[in-house]
Amino acid sequence: MKLLIFCNHFYPRKGGMETYLLELCTRLVKKKIEVTVICFNTESMAALSMIKGIEVYRLPYKYLFKRERGSYIFPKKDEEYKWLMTMINSKNYDFVITNTRFLYSSYMGMKYAQEHNIRHIHIEHGNSFVKQSNPIIKLLSIVYDLTFGKAVFKNAWKTIGISIACCKFAKRMGARHVELIYNSIDVKKFQRVKTNLKERLGINNEKVVTYVGRLIHAKGIHNLLEATKDMPYVKVLIVGSGPYESELKKIASNNVVFLGERNQKQIIEILSITDVFVNPSFSEGLPTSVLEARAMNIPIVATDVGGTREILNGLLINPHDVKDIEYGILKALHAGTFDWDMNIYKFLEVLK
Repeated sequence: MKLLIFCNHFYPRKGGMETYLLELCTRLVKKKIEVTVICFNTESMAALSMIKGIEVYRLPYKYLFKRERGSYIFPKKDEEYKWLMTMINSKNYDFVITNTRFLYSSYMGMKYAQEHNIRHIHIEHGNSFVKQSNPIIKLLSIVYDLTFGKAVFKNAWKTIGISIACCKFAKRMGARHVELIYNSIDVKKFQRVKTNLKERLGINNEKVVTYVGRLIHAKGIHNLLEATKDMPYVKVLIVGSGPYESELKKIASNNVVFLGERNQKQIIEILSITDVFVNPSFSEGLPTSVLEARAMNIPIVATDVGGTREILNGLLINPHDVKDIEYGILKALHAGTFDWDMNIYKFLEVLK
């Protein structure tokens, strides 16, 4: 069996979807299935390579909105693009697989499947329209979703949702045959390790609050920074990178440390010193970072979006609510204790 998978980004790019795809493709290869991935060459790598038995084609690209890098990316149809597509077209595939309907790579995959009469399977990682801070980009995103995105759902032979929330969204958008296959992690890898990381980061008696993920507006990290700015007894670790990074650094307090991109081993080390994991996102499919924190038995505070409630026994909070994040962190830090930092919020609730 031969699979052709379309996506915007692939390993070594970091992100929930990229982690999901690498794990999926690696496991398919172990099952003797031939896997070819088409993505955009945002990592400036070789146009054609083999990674863990996966054949990877990286297309030249251009951005529609430079400010919102990542989602709004399209092929640059130069000579290299034509050469790569000629190579891909020379092979026969049994299935085309696309990921997340609002990415143009999914529309490319849908058209490729139609033109070559190949069955198309779409994997949906989202559960709502894209969240954007810019109202114009937000409107254009919704228009795109209701046209190109909806077409991906309607034309797919089957759609896989990585959470119940994703499946419900896919059905609302016109998907025909929808299957639930949860996002997953290799639980065996996520075990606490002994480390002197606190010492290396200059952390003394502070409690550690951690976020792991892309630094984009839709992840709500600015709300986490606002919620923890008056917590001198907390050190906030921000792991990841993205177009929103410079703005976040401008509003960050002295108790925030930006650690940038980290590999899986380093993330496990960071999670091993974490007291509370926070995911303040406005939209999720089934967040990989929350799965990883849960596997390591870390108290979690997360917004009640997408499929998060399907996997989390921790504290679910309202998206966009800074006070909810603040209270959630305090509750997680002081669970089982009688602490005024936590109880004053309960007292204030009584006064309302």
